[in-house]
Amino acid sequence: MPHPAHEPDVVRRLYQLTVPYRRTIALGLVCMVLSVAAELYPPLVWQQVVDVGLARGDWTFIGWQIVLLLVIFALGQVVSAIRGVLLERAGQQLSLDMRLRLYDKLQRQSAGYYTHRRTGDLLARLASDVESIQDVLVRGTDSVLANGLRLIGVAAIFIVLQPTLGLLTITPMVAVGALLWRYNRRVRPIYRAARERLGELTARLSDNLHGMRVIQAFAQERRESAAIRALGTELYHEQVQAVMVRNRVFPVIRWIANLGNVIMLAGGVWFIALGQFTLGGLLAYRGYGRYFYGPVDDLVGINDLIQRAAAAGRRVFEVLDAPEPLTDAADAQPLAQPVRGAITFDGVRFGYDPHHPVLHDVTLAIAPGERVAILGPSGVGKSTLLALVARLYDPDAGGVRLDGVDLRQVQLAGLRAHIGQVQQETYLFNASVLENLRYGRPDATREQVEAAARAANAAGFIEALPRGYETIVGERGVKLSGGQKQRIAVARAFLADTPILLLDEPTSAVEPESEALIIEGIERLMAGRTTLVVSHRLSLARSADRVVVVVDGRIAESGRPAELLARPTSHFAAMVRADSAFATSLMS
Repeated sequence: MPHPAHEPDVVRRLYQLTVPYRRTIALGLVCMVLSVAAELYPPLVWQQVVDVGLARGDWTFIGWQIVLLLVIFALGQVVSAIRGVLLERAGQQLSLDMRLRLYDKLQRQSAGYYTHRRTGDLLARLASDVESIQDVLVRGTDSVLANGLRLIGVAAIFIVLQPTLGLLTITPMVAVGALLWRYNRRVRPIYRAARERLGELTARLSDNLHGMRVIQAFAQERRESAAIRALGTELYHEQVQAVMVRNRVFPVIRWIANLGNVIMLAGGVWFIALGQFTLGGLLAYRGYGRYFYGPVDDLVGINDLIQRAAAAGRRVFEVLDAPEPLTDAADAQPLAQPVRGAITFDGVRFGYDPHHPVLHDVTLAIAPGERVAILGPSGVGKSTLLALVARLYDPDAGGVRLDGVDLRQVQLAGLRAHIGQVQQETYLFNASVLENLRYGRPDATREQVEAAARAANAAGFIEALPRGYETIVGERGVKLSGGQKQRIAVARAFLADTPILLLDEPTSAVEPESEALIIEGIERLMAGRTTLVVSHRLSLARSADRVVVVVDGRIAESGRPAELLARPTSHFAAMVRADSAFATSLMS
């Protein structure tokens, strides 16, 4: 995965994400400036009260200063509240938009992208990494700018009230800045490593939660707990390392900052004794002390967040910058209507690793409405042929055509909308049966849904469920058997009513009592559609118009089932003999 080379580049790109919300943020920052000004004015009121009001005994002047103080406090709270609302809205919108950008990017990726990524790690990027970025870009930036304004404003007031004392008081801040710069260089790689380890831990937890039945079935709880503990311990050590670095540097930073308080007190008394300063001025200095040295802790904390956000931003940009191998060509066209369903493989070569091809020079023409059974040993590329038709991948050489048009010249969304699929493992969402059935056709009526369920032999068991079509099936359809899930998949394909149908081992993972019902439903589903069916079982192959046998990534033979059976040396005949022998052995 490509990623930015330097942290400043990452931070710059992160701030570019705020451009769409610049007006809201700018208005919030205006309110922030007014809020900081309201915060910084009160110590000057104290100075005026002591040096002018009390010195002259002018109680009217003191009264007006107190009223002014109340008004300033009220205005400060109003603009601070407006600023909080504006910046929070911008921050939440930023998080929403960034998550949508990441999700849309992930939806555009090819199937190959996910074979090298872990779901839990991607979820961590969508959730915690985005949250870290929002904290810094909006809340953190607001805090940095507000504290920066306080520092600049107070430094200016210090120098105006007593130039020499002011310069002496702010001198320690130079050393604070140098220490922060050194700290950043040391802690940056630690936070980056901790973010990566957090992604690994999240991914492992996600895998284990999805595979909990397997873990329990093989009594591997102790081993998995040890693996989680090992990852968690690594994360713990990296985070503790960051804490150790922080707590070696920050006390020194705070001590240097507090040195300014000592300079302020000693220097203030000295200049008062010399007649070059006033008691009210020293009182104002003391009031400004918390605005000048207090922000040091805040800025150090925000600095810490910026380093975390830079590490999070790197991970987010790795996803956003990943190449998209499957995109619509600039001149891609919608599918010509109506779709006839003629599919052609023209000298196709393909490998998940380009250096190790799975398919070699595959040439095959499938007529509209033809049922083709693709048979062969495991791992020879049968399912890959179906994936190429759905354009989950593009061939490395040659082309796949639909109605004479190369799939790379067709708009991807339109292509897949005309292809129905029933796969070996049916994925059901944690929603109702009705919602899962309607997934490929959300506007289907209840009558159309029920008709599709009847055609797929699924209506009987659905109506027997506790709430019928409104029954929640659980995560991945855990409340249903394998056969029931497959019948829902067949019904879903019925409802989608596409001219092309891809069946990938649709009966291999079901209980025997469900197989006949599924096959009966699939036979109905295939009628009038161009169908490619991959199967180790011959029950669907015997009714096919044509059988294609794939061996070592090449088409070994192709023909009608009866023609291939008539050749005793054909691969298909050998498969049928082996299947018959197996059936006979079961009955003996």
